[in-house]
Amino acid sequence: MGGLPTDNWHHFLRLRDLHQIFSEVPLDGISRVLELGAGDGAQTLALRKKFCEVVSIDISPSAKSDGIIIADAVDLPFVDGYFDLVFSSNVLEHIESVEESLVEMKRVLKSDGIMIHTMPTSTWKLIQLFCRPMATVMKLFRKIVPGLYDLPRRAEAGAYGLNSPLTLKKRSILKTILGQLIPTIHGVSDNHIQEFIRFRTQWWASKFKQLGLDCYRSSPLFFHSPYDLFPYKFLKLRERLAINGIASVHVFWIRA
Repeated sequence: MGGLPTDNWHHFLRLRDLHQIFSEVPLDGISRVLELGAGDGAQTLALRKKFCEVVSIDISPSAKSDGIIIADAVDLPFVDGYFDLVFSSNVLEHIESVEESLVEMKRVLKSDGIMIHTMPTSTWKLIQLFCRPMATVMKLFRKIVPGLYDLPRRAEAGAYGLNSPLTLKKRSILKTILGQLIPTIHGVSDNHIQEFIRFRTQWWASKFKQLGLDCYRSSPLFFHSPYDLFPYKFLKLRERLAINGIASVHVFWIRA
């Protein structure tokens, strides 16, 4: 796919989603953009090429990037009605008080502003659950045959956003073994069943409606798997699956 990175699968996926979003709905007249969850800044750079003013925040950025503000989505440090667009990519599912954060987003939006949020789907959740053993086998195989292929490097979450280093707890042998067979919870849900329900597009549409937000459009973005399985492979098949509704990421357009 032209113009997308060929050396970083995670950047490829995020920027590919962004390109589709821009191509599906014209965003004429938008100049001030708030990006939630800037991460390592890959999408931030793309947004800044398109819009005049992009303010990016993250509670714990995963890389050094100019101009990222460390802030919490439930307490946005901006005046009312400032932004034309609030954008987030795979962020809302990680926010404990998502209702409060959406109210805050609505507050900082202009009266005719919009939100664009992308989130994992229940399809992605099923793949995460059922493909964990396969991912473990492939991980062991890579150790046995080093250099078979390089995995995309992940930035460490919170590597640059915390004032003090994290204290990591050592897991027991049993938990380590189980962790190779059963994945961890991706977002802030209490268990996998709850997370599967929350990743359904109907759940998010209902949540937006409860808060008085108008979700006037939504669509599937792309099909990919967790664990970096087969990066850059089967791209045409992935596109075809997504077009037919079998997608790992879904996007929502919302009017405040």
